[in-house]
Amino acid sequence: MQILVKCPACDAGLPVVAAERPTAIVCGRCGRDIPLAVSDALQADRAVDRCPVCAGGDFYVRKDFDPKLGLTVVIVGALVSAVFYWFGQDLIAYGVLGGAALIDLAVYGRLKDLTVCYRCHSEFRGAYPRAAAAFDLHTADVLEQEYERKIGRR
Repeated sequence: MQILVKCPACDAGLPVVAAERPTAIVCGRCGRDIPLAVSDALQADRAVDRCPVCAGGDFYVRKDFDPKLGLTVVIVGALVSAVFYWFGQDLIAYGVLGGAALIDLAVYGRLKDLTVCYRCHSEFRGAYPRAAAAFDLHTADVLEQEYERKIGRR
């Protein structure tokens, strides 16, 4: 299982291989030492049962998709569409905008899911069965604040 650990100090993404079962990792950006507690299930790629960074057990599932890339596709489609609209080619303008949205949707639909920790936002990728529910805003608000108080951000 691949884990993308988020540094509690600077939010840098630090890749970790759970099979190696590291006990700590040093952030390359800020130099902070981050202790890790990799569970047996994480190491064996059976399940995401406990976060190795914050020891939390609350996770959600989302697509492994960079939102910036999706937004870029839609913005470029909108700009090209606006050029055609400016020159009175309304049908082509709407076609370009619809095509960009369909491309974005097709790419999004083909991507795999990943599991994310509500508290520290560490990401888990692997062949394990996805058991977490979809994102819940209320749960995220409560658990993020709890974790930030714990690490001294608030």
